[in-house]
Amino acid sequence: MISETIRRDISVQTLRSTGRRTDWRHILQKKELRLGYIGGSVTQGYANGDVYKEPYPVLVSKALKERGFHVAEQICAAPGMNCMVGTLLAEQFILAKKPDLVFVEFAINETTLRPSVHAFESMLRKLLTADPAPAVCIIILRNMSGYSCETYMAPIAEHYGLPCIVLRQGLDPQLDAGALTWTDYADEESHPNPDGHRLLADCVLHLFEAAADAPEAEQSPLPEPWLSAPFVRLRYLTPEQLPDVQTQCPIVKKDNWAFPTAFRIHPDTGSWSVTATGSAFVLYYEVNALPEYGDCEILLDGRPMKQSVLHGNSIYGWGNILHCTVWQTDQPETHTVTLRPVDGEFYLAGAGIC
Repeated sequence: MISETIRRDISVQTLRSTGRRTDWRHILQKKELRLGYIGGSVTQGYANGDVYKEPYPVLVSKALKERGFHVAEQICAAPGMNCMVGTLLAEQFILAKKPDLVFVEFAINETTLRPSVHAFESMLRKLLTADPAPAVCIIILRNMSGYSCETYMAPIAEHYGLPCIVLRQGLDPQLDAGALTWTDYADEESHPNPDGHRLLADCVLHLFEAAADAPEAEQSPLPEPWLSAPFVRLRYLTPEQLPDVQTQCPIVKKDNWAFPTAFRIHPDTGSWSVTATGSAFVLYYEVNALPEYGDCEILLDGRPMKQSVLHGNSIYGWGNILHCTVWQTDQPETHTVTLRPVDGEFYLAGAGIC
């Protein structure tokens, strides 16, 4: 149990910045406030095989409504979702709702390697260059072992002048002092319990409180990328929208709100191939531990790629979506991608193209 006093202390300490580029006066004066949330299982509310009805985004909306705001939240989140999936889905599931403020939570779903930095910054710039562009706040969580992508997410937040909440800043002193244990906050390695979601909601609500005294927003052009953002223009192509597909593989329905259909690739139906032109091409596929799921060999222009096999069968899969960046270049190129089934059923959920 996290006491109200400790929750308040933590929420104050977690606020890294209200953001020098955020027009809080405009946001706080709105009668209708539209909030977007994009992230992983924590933002969805997943824990212990179930999904809480009131994860922190819902608690934030309830509290803001009690304070007189008319609030609508849009949540785009799923277990295992990473920034390359988020970048693909942001336009349809977040930006289409024209949010005033978007909260981004990927610090325990990403790696600290360069491709993850590229994906994270691409997603941020997609949000920040939209028309109209929402304000963006980065929420940086940590897991039980202390893992987090704070090392680059916090500097990127500072680079763009974005509001930033860092859980470690408030939670760790309480853990170190023995005032809390990890199980007071979380059900397991990464997922908050109801008290933990209440804590995260308080951290977001404190941002709104502090924003009332934030200085006037800085009026300046968006800075150049902190590192690189090659996937800003990534566009989602469903299986039905992919052009010039050469295959006998059927398109089947899937129980996935973001990827409702997929090509079923199987040795009985043969290979799948497509020719596309762009500066980047990314395949998205389902992984599962079920024995009927299998793998595909991937070839680019007839030659095996460095990552030569896409593993649709994985002990770490539960129907979540992974991706493979087939190519990423400075200028558009035309290539043919082929998936050759190895065994079992392989589900290709769609593609992203720049």
